[in-house]
Amino acid sequence: MRQTRPDSSETQVQKERGAMRAPHRRDISARQDLLGKELRQLFDGYTSEEMPDELLKLAEQLQGAFESGKIAKPAAATSEDPPPAAPLDSK
Repeated sequence: MRQTRPDSSETQVQKERGAMRAPHRRDISARQDLLGKELRQLFDGYTSEEMPDELLKLAEQLQGAFESGKIAKPAAATSEDPPPAAPLDSK
């Protein structure tokens, strides 16, 4: 039996299916590179901003309180310490 040639609507459907294929690895990698570049630019811009005077004053007060012994310094977490317990839901 001889197969008939698909009409133009079937050809269009086949084209649309081809357009919906999964992206290639290089396309994904290019998107990740672009996203990484944009995130680095945002981070660099944020970290290069000057600290507001009020926040700087608070940081100096906190440092002075630590140095004078009014506030106990937080213990450094070690790999041996268990993670803090999650709060329990009281329903």
